[in-house]
Amino acid sequence: MSGTVTPLGAARDASRGALAAVIAGEEDGLRRLADLLAPYLPAPAAPSDDRWMDSREAARYAGTTREALHKAMAAREVHFEQECRGGKAWFKRADIDAWRRGEGTVSRQGTVR
Repeated sequence: MSGTVTPLGAARDASRGALAAVIAGEEDGLRRLADLLAPYLPAPAAPSDDRWMDSREAARYAGTTREALHKAMAAREVHFEQECRGGKAWFKRADIDAWRRGEGTVSRQGTVR
């Protein structure tokens, strides 16, 4: 068997210590907590993977409902494009990521509005 095995107790202590540091406002604690969570999070999409998605696929990618995505569209919280008014909405992964981070809408040029 290859790889490093961390005893459950040690992992639990490390996560508690990192969480306590975050609560205390220590910047290093947030970094340690992010390092502990990283193996459990999906890898970010490569820029070449930034293809167009319809609302169903974009909602699934964002981990939300289509209704929540439509509300964000109506409030202009997320950038989307349509071929015609009232037509099908299309999204880029970068725009969905920016919306999830609360960074506002991202234009086609990549600047935040």
